[in-house]
Amino acid sequence: MDIVEAIHNRRSTRAFLPKPVPKTVIENILDAARWAPSWGNTQPWEFLVVGGEALGKIGKDFCCRLAEGAKDNPDISMPAEWDEPYKSRYQQVGEGLFDTLGVARDDKAARNAHYQKMYAFFGAPAVIFILMGENLGRYSLFDCGSVTQTICLLAGREGLGTCVLAAAVRHPDIIRAHLSVPPGKKFVIGIAIGYPDADSPYNKFRSNRVPLGEIVSWVDL
Repeated sequence: MDIVEAIHNRRSTRAFLPKPVPKTVIENILDAARWAPSWGNTQPWEFLVVGGEALGKIGKDFCCRLAEGAKDNPDISMPAEWDEPYKSRYQQVGEGLFDTLGVARDDKAARNAHYQKMYAFFGAPAVIFILMGENLGRYSLFDCGSVTQTICLLAGREGLGTCVLAAAVRHPDIIRAHLSVPPGKKFVIGIAIGYPDADSPYNKFRSNRVPLGEIVSWVDL
């Protein structure tokens, strides 16, 4: 698979087969991903890979928080609002996904069931949590995005699906309660990883992209 094919084939996988990913496969992915670029070669990322019973317990507690209506408390604050055109793009993803699933706008039960699945990492057999030092700032966040994309592309080469999940780090206190997390580290994002369930309607949906002409300007070319 060449790089262009890998980029076009990458998508958010929201349903996984109950098949574990061998540790060696994830290890090889991360070993290659560590060559992603970073500002001043600072390599600010660290990885915490969780699966099995531990991941199940974390997902269960996440879902309980959701059912209780508890507020999110991520280490890195979520945006309070979006300006246009970003707000519309964000809304179109949700609308498109629910349309694909056949979930009506007023079907609160079905939408809540979706959010429960999301907070349980969509049934992925493993999640790769990206962490960075608590005193690092925006450049390091950019770098963590770089390594996240690299992980997703490498996973695709192995026949794996991924979903980059902000929901995976909405309650880092729960993760810390179950696992030994190095002190002085904050959770940036989680990547659900596993073998895609090709028959699930979740994986029939794919978001679109704006035309190149809307986002590029040319100077002296």
